[in-house]
Amino acid sequence: MPSKKTTQLDLWRSDFGRAYTDRNLHGFLERKTAFQTMIGDLEVNEILEVGCNQAGNLAVLAGLQPNYHLTGVEPNDYARSLAPNEDERIRVLPGTAFELPFLDATFDLVFTSNVLIHIALADLPLAMQEIYRVSRRYILAIEYYAEQETEIFYRGHTSSLWKRDFRKHFEDLYPSLRLQRHGIWDMSVGFDDSTWWLWEK
Repeated sequence: MPSKKTTQLDLWRSDFGRAYTDRNLHGFLERKTAFQTMIGDLEVNEILEVGCNQAGNLAVLAGLQPNYHLTGVEPNDYARSLAPNEDERIRVLPGTAFELPFLDATFDLVFTSNVLIHIALADLPLAMQEIYRVSRRYILAIEYYAEQETEIFYRGHTSSLWKRDFRKHFEDLYPSLRLQRHGIWDMSVGFDDSTWWLWEK
C-alpha cells in the first residue's frame, strides 16, 4: 500500500518543519508537572507519542518514571536526528499518524501533543483510527480547542492549523471511550493554551 500523502505532511517534512524544530528545542522540562497530573498515576509501561518531533516530551517522561518504555513516530528527518539517543528507553522511528508501524494494541498509552491540529478534517478520522488501533488502554490528546472548527492562519500558511472539539471527534468515532480526566494547560507549564483529554478504552 502506498504511503498516504497530504499537503500538511509535505509542509512539515520541508524547511518549514525544520524551522519549527529549531524554534522549539527548549522548554520541555516545564511540562513535567503537567505530565505527572495527566498520566503519572496510571499503570502504563509502553507509551507512544504520535508526531514527537525531537522527542522533548519523551525525554520528560523518561525522567518521570523509570519503568516507561517510550516510542515516538515523526515524519521530519531533521527532527528525528535531534532526538536523544543516550537513553535506551527512548526510540524514535519514521512514520505518520496515518500509518503507525505497529501491531494492534501495542501500547498502554498513545498520545499527541498539538499534532492533530495540523491534520485536515477529511484526514482526521484515519489518524484517530490508527491511534485507537495501536492503543491497548489509554489515549491522551493535548490539542487546541474550539467548539466549532476554526482555521488559524499559521506562519504564512493556510490549511495547516485548526482548532477543534477533539473530544467530540474521538467520542463520535468511538462512543465506547470513557473520559477519565481533562483540563487546560498554559505557558506556565510549558504548553501553549492547550486542552487535554484522557480516555480509557
